[in-house]
Amino acid sequence: MNPDKLTDDEVNQLIHEVKEFLDHPSFNTPSFGKYRQEENLSDNSNGITYKLHIYRGALESKYSMHIRFSSNNTHLVRLCINGSVHHNYDGNVSGNHIHIYTFHNGQVLDYAYPLDQTPFNKSDDLAKSMDNFFKYVNIKSK
Repeated sequence: MNPDKLTDDEVNQLIHEVKEFLDHPSFNTPSFGKYRQEENLSDNSNGITYKLHIYRGALESKYSMHIRFSSNNTHLVRLCINGSVHHNYDGNVSGNHIHIYTFHNGQVLDYAYPLDQTPFNKSDDLAKSMDNFFKYVNIKSK
């Protein structure tokens, strides 16, 4: 698979493939305050490595997390909670949205989707959303 030109079927396959941490990270998510963690993941079925990035600033209700390909820094999936409105080429999406890799007209788009048909809820705290995100993108501990 070429992470620069994935089809929708390949994206779905990669989201559902098991990804494992290369190290044994500890996630001690405080209820308040800033939080930042980045970890390396591996999809052994496809030989792909990813970066998992989780960030919360000073506001506990505003955070994001994503996995991106190590080879090109392109997001496979990115969750944004209480961020800015996202401007897609065909309309706007609220500050609570999910980006899923989209290849359109010869390029990878930064395309966002509403959370309606996802397991994510804007009122979840960071720890709950991390748990849901790990399940959504199939991240397992060794």
